[in-house]
Amino acid sequence: MLPRERYAWIWLVALVVVFTAYFSAIGIGHQAWLAQSFLHKIGWLALALGSLGLIAFFAWLFTRDPKAVDERDRLIDLRASAIAYYVLMAGMIVVGCVMPFQHTGWDIAHAALRAIAIAEIVHSGLVVMWYRRGGWHG
Repeated sequence: MLPRERYAWIWLVALVVVFTAYFSAIGIGHQAWLAQSFLHKIGWLALALGSLGLIAFFAWLFTRDPKAVDERDRLIDLRASAIAYYVLMAGMIVVGCVMPFQHTGWDIAHAALRAIAIAEIVHSGLVVMWYRRGGWHG
């Protein structure tokens, strides 16, 4: 398995696990979430994003190999990024143009975070799929 593929697998699993846990905890305990202070809410968010940051750092540290990057790696990343960009833009249009008329505060912040997470999951998932199946060529 190539270093970029290993990193994509680690990042994909980390995103799914961390964001599923975070959004499940918020969804299950929604009333308790609303009753918490602002600092507690920021603390939970910082815990989730901080754990993702640590996972990304250690995954990068253990999978980096600057000599192993070739045109195929660049093309796979470029095409996956282009598709993930459209997913992100669709989510941000909903967050920025629709949600402000119906929701406020943390609902909008969580929707934006969810859109970013979905776009990153799409990106990593496409990278993994194209390394496995070789469907990266135009």
